[in-house]
Amino acid sequence: MSGGTLLALAADEIVMDPNAVLGPVDPQLGQFPAASIVRVAETKPIAEVDDETLILADVGRKALAQVRAVVREDPGCQRRA
Repeated sequence: MSGGTLLALAADEIVMDPNAVLGPVDPQLGQFPAASIVRVAETKPIAEVDDETLILADVGRKALAQVRAVVREDPGCQRRA
């Protein structure tokens, strides 16, 4: 997840260089994006998915839901989006 983006969600004002960008609000589990782990668990046959991946996918779903809830609850996100 982009640290700058998370700080921006808490800010009342953002001042950036014209060339600066904020990264996506995407939770990471270790070195992998949570959304990618969830996708693997949903697309591969269950018999081909190891237990660790299934557990990570469960954690990934929860992380994605938490990030969505935080972004939606921030009234400033509506204004800035």
